[in-house]
Amino acid sequence: MTLNQASVHPKIDSLLHYRYEAEERERTSLYRNAAFSKDHLRLGGAEHDHRLPYKRDTDRILHSKAYSRYVDKTQVVYLVENDHITHRSLHVQLVSNFARGIAEILRLNIDLVEAIALGHDVGHAPFGHEGEGHLSALSIEHDNGPFSHPLQSCRLFTHIEPLNLGLTVYDGFLCHDGGMSGTVLNPRFGKTLEDFHKDIKEKQIHPDSNILPGTLEGCLVKLCDTMSYIGRDLEDAINLGIIKREDIPKTYVGTTNREILGTLAADIIQNSYEQDYIAISDEAFEALRTLRRFNFQNIYYHPALKVESAKIKTSFRILFEWLLNDYQEKQQESYLWEHFIRKRTDAYHAQTNSVQMVIDYIAGMTDSYFVRTLEKILIPSKIELH
Repeated sequence: MTLNQASVHPKIDSLLHYRYEAEERERTSLYRNAAFSKDHLRLGGAEHDHRLPYKRDTDRILHSKAYSRYVDKTQVVYLVENDHITHRSLHVQLVSNFARGIAEILRLNIDLVEAIALGHDVGHAPFGHEGEGHLSALSIEHDNGPFSHPLQSCRLFTHIEPLNLGLTVYDGFLCHDGGMSGTVLNPRFGKTLEDFHKDIKEKQIHPDSNILPGTLEGCLVKLCDTMSYIGRDLEDAINLGIIKREDIPKTYVGTTNREILGTLAADIIQNSYEQDYIAISDEAFEALRTLRRFNFQNIYYHPALKVESAKIKTSFRILFEWLLNDYQEKQQESYLWEHFIRKRTDAYHAQTNSVQMVIDYIAGMTDSYFVRTLEKILIPSKIELH
C-alpha cells in the first residue's frame, strides 16, 4: 500500500502535501544512494502521517523510556561522582552531532543518522561493557546464548518497548559496533527484512560478528561511534587525573578531542564525498588504532577505575539468580513480575523464556537502579506491625 492509497486521519490527510514537498526536496538534494524517505519500511507494518518517517523514528526514540534511562548508564567510568564525566546519554548525543555534521556535507539523510545515533546504545547493561560481559556470561551459563548490546538495542525497541521503527534504523543499531575493521565501510545496499533476520541470527550466535549496515547512514554512524568516544575518553581521563595530556601519543589527528574530531570529520568528507562507501585515509585509521590502543592500556583497565569490579561481578550473579529463582517459584507473585513482566505485551509473555526475562530486566537498569534493587532484595528492612 502506498501513502496515496492509505487510509489516514483527516487532519493528517490535510497536511500530506507538506510531506510530499519534503520528499521532493530529498529527491533533488540528497545523494543518489542516500536513504530516501519514500523507501522507508517499518518493521511492524506501515504507519502514515505528515512527518518524514525517519524524523518520526527519532521522535519515538527520544520519547521512549529507554532513552530516559541513558542519563544514568555508564559510558566508561562508573561509581565516580563527577558531573563532567561522560555518561551514555551524552555519548549518543555526541555521536549524533558529529555524524549529522558530516552527513549534511555528504548529502545523506540526517534524520536517519540521528535516529541510529540516538538509539544505538539503549541495549547497554548497567556498568557499561563490564556489565555486558557479566550478563553475557550468566546468559551462556543458563543455556540462553551470549548477550550483546547491539542485539539488545533492537530487541528493546521491538519486543520490550515496541516502537515500530524503520528497518534501516534497527539495522543501524544491530551493525553499529566494529567500526575499526578497516578504512572503507561498504554498505550492503538493498537489505531486505529477510536479510535483517539473518543478521539477527548471526549476532545471536556470534555477538562479535562485524555486520555491515545496509545504508551509507548506518556506515557513517558505525564509524563516528568509535571516533566520538576515543577523544572524549581521553578528556575524561585527564579530568580524573588518570593520564596527562603529554602522555597521549602524537598522531595525525592531534591530542585534544576538538583536534581529533575536526581532523577526522574533514578526513571522512574528503574520502567519502560522492562515493558509495564511507572511508577514511590510512593516516587517520592508523592514528585511531594508536589512540584506541592507548585508551585500552591506560584508561579502560586502569586499576583506579576497577576497584569495585569484583563486587560488581558478584552483584550481577546474586541479582540474576535471585530474580530467576524468585520468578520460577512465585510466578505472578514474584518481584520480576511485579516490577517488569506484568507491564509487557501478551506477545512478550508468550515468546520469552524466564532467563531472557531476567536478562531483559537487568539490561534495562540504570547503574543506580541496579544498586537500589540489589539493596532492596538483600538488605533487611524494618518490619511494620499494625
